[in-house]
Amino acid sequence: MNNNLNFQFGMYEPATDSVIINIGENSVLIIRCKECNSSVTFDDPNDIVYLYRLAEEAPLLYAKLALKESGLQDYVDAMMNLINCSQS
Repeated sequence: MNNNLNFQFGMYEPATDSVIINIGENSVLIIRCKECNSSVTFDDPNDIVYLYRLAEEAPLLYAKLALKESGLQDYVDAMMNLINCSQS
């Protein structure tokens, strides 16, 4: 994927479970969350909530991570490490 995309605006669209990113004049990038999330391994299946929250609250970050190899997996792993550290 082209790393030089100009992410101008993004939003999560719950009806289609997609992140829609404006990447320039008359150009959009649509990222289907279900497909991207299916490549992530979770210790607990309920942990998928972290990705949906990310898509809703920070769609541009979700898009950037989804376009990187293991970006979403690394995000979930980091969240789990933070939670485990705070419980210690």
